Amino acid sequence: MKDNTLYLADIDRESFKEGSREVDIVCAGDSITGWNNVGDIANWPFPTYPQFLQELVNPIDLGVANGGRAGAISGMGIESVKEYLKLFPNSKYFIIGFGSNDLALPWDLEKKSRDIIGNIDEMVESVLRSEKKPILINVPYVNDPIESHEDMDYHNQRLNEYCERMKIPLSDICSLLKPEHFGDPLHPNERGARLIARTVHAKIVNPLETINRKL
Repeated sequence: MKDNTLYLADIDRESFKEGSREVDIVCAGDSITGWNNVGDIANWPFPTYPQFLQELVNPIDLGVANGGRAGAISGMGIESVKEYLKLFPNSKYFIIGFGSNDLALPWDLEKKSRDIIGNIDEMVESVLRSEKKPILINVPYVNDPIESHEDMDYHNQRLNEYCERMKIPLSDICSLLKPEHFGDPLHPNERGARLIARTVHAKIVNPLETINRKL
């Protein structure tokens, strides 16, 4: 099937400008969302979930943009989201997934998690002010048997509490992704990317999962 996803890597092409007006769903995040968005997408190490989300929403005629950047930490996401709000003015949903790279930094865990959620909150507020709907993705486990999952568990619990307080949908990819869903210790393979796409898709199409916070 042809990949109709709009990639930030093509921002200098005329087709990007034309396609940007047709984007309904913007995916912002690190390399779990998109591999740096530079160069030939076909040469990225693993497929990422936005292209499979595009397949799922094709029947309801929605367009998806991939704004993932490899190595991005949550602080970088604040400006990225502001940029995407301008690039995709007709969008309706913002899928936001940051934190994996932050948690790998050698800082105090509580501070890292607090900073991640603070940065995500800034992104969420920008999205809500633009009358669009944010959906968050939590941090998957590192697929390494000697790597502790305690940091991810701690942060994901804090993120879940934030989403409950703000009444924002959260896609719990951490509990769904198993070792067979990874292509390396951190990045999902095609099976994993498809699984993420299905969990995000459910938050978009299920009216019980949509945002009920008053915009």
